[in-house]
Amino acid sequence: MNKFLSILIVVILAGALVLSGVIGCSYAEEPEETLVVYNWGDYIDEDVEAEFEEYYQSVTGKRLDLVYSTFETNEIMLTTVEKGEEAIDLVCPSEYAIQKLMEGGFLQKLDFTKITTYSNIEAEIYHKVDQVFTDMVVAGESEHQKMSDYFVPYMWGTLGILYNTDYVTESDLATGYGLLWNESANSDLASKILMKDSIRDSYVAAVMYLKEEGRLPAGYEELSVQKLINTVDDTLLGAVEEILLEQSDALKGYEVDFGKAQMTSERAYVDLAWSGDALWAMEDADNLNYFVPESGGNVWFDGWCLLKSAQNAPAAYMFIEYLCRPDIAMRNAMAIGYTSGIAKDVLMNSPEALEILAENEYDAEEYFLDELRYPEIASDKLGVMKDFGAQSAATIEMWERVKSSKQSNMWILWVSIAVVVGGLIAFGAYYFMNNRSKQFVRLVKTREELEAEEKALDNKR
Repeated sequence: MNKFLSILIVVILAGALVLSGVIGCSYAEEPEETLVVYNWGDYIDEDVEAEFEEYYQSVTGKRLDLVYSTFETNEIMLTTVEKGEEAIDLVCPSEYAIQKLMEGGFLQKLDFTKITTYSNIEAEIYHKVDQVFTDMVVAGESEHQKMSDYFVPYMWGTLGILYNTDYVTESDLATGYGLLWNESANSDLASKILMKDSIRDSYVAAVMYLKEEGRLPAGYEELSVQKLINTVDDTLLGAVEEILLEQSDALKGYEVDFGKAQMTSERAYVDLAWSGDALWAMEDADNLNYFVPESGGNVWFDGWCLLKSAQNAPAAYMFIEYLCRPDIAMRNAMAIGYTSGIAKDVLMNSPEALEILAENEYDAEEYFLDELRYPEIASDKLGVMKDFGAQSAATIEMWERVKSSKQSNMWILWVSIAVVVGGLIAFGAYYFMNNRSKQFVRLVKTREELEAEEKALDNKR
């Protein structure tokens, strides 16, 4: 009995030791820090997230949990940040959204000494942004601020037109933004044109089309592209609303993120598109091409910003630093199709970046000389959009009227189709019943005739 108890005690102790080891290991594997990143959907090489956690531990000796969540529009992101209900360290807004966050006092001024790869950034992006966003008034700051002190560029690109070369002619292309209105009345493009479900992008296309057609209100004809795409007074809003309503009949519809799929599957032939989406689609379909009309357009930038409410600024700085490495920047560019905020010369002189290009079957010289991917940032033909400010509500109301008109037209179309289909069904039913009645009459007559013939035979007998 004593021997049995001794064995039992040994087994219990051994089990306890094993269990404590398992619990200890599980506990040890729990992260010691958390970094919360808020970015656009499908806007990073997914492997980079897990690899950064490993990199962070190798550098700091601490286990990090990278909490990565996404948003679909700047407006959703702004609402989330302004409510302050979620713990977020880093966010990746577009330039006008950075403007709003700065003015609202939500962002920290960055300490670039904590980003050793900062020198890799394309300086022209900062020059362009600071030329546009001058005398920035930031909540809590007594002096005017520069936007370049509050963000690190991540990706950038242009707004232009993606089109199917099998159906869009040279005459169509010559109309510039008129292609989105089917200005040349190409029958192949009927109900095959998509616009962005975004007032900002559609506004750029509309004002540039007005400029091309000589239909700008008096006094607006000489405005620069930069000034024109950022003028949202009542006069120009009225002209834009009129031209967008005219466009309604030419459109297949409005889209945010499914345009490239519509284009590659040939369910649409023309799309107002962002350059990254266009280049991605062009990789999938040889009959697609992209251009920014000669009249000019919009160049945009997305960048990393550190919130004032950030709980882990050191990890946030390290994440930005990591993304600004040439190899990581190139991997992200390959994964999403957009142009990296890292300077072209830096990427061209990085063996790691060039190797990644080669692995993705790109010719380096062709890639970096591609004007669709690397347009001239400083060009006067490319303007940067700002927040609409006090005219935001009026602009949104105008956009809602335009979209509701398109929806109303669609209801009319569907009602008309329903009436036609209903008429065909009714006619078919009438024809069927009438035909059956005739067949019945013929059948009755046939029986009467047979009876008459039988009577006649009986009489003969």
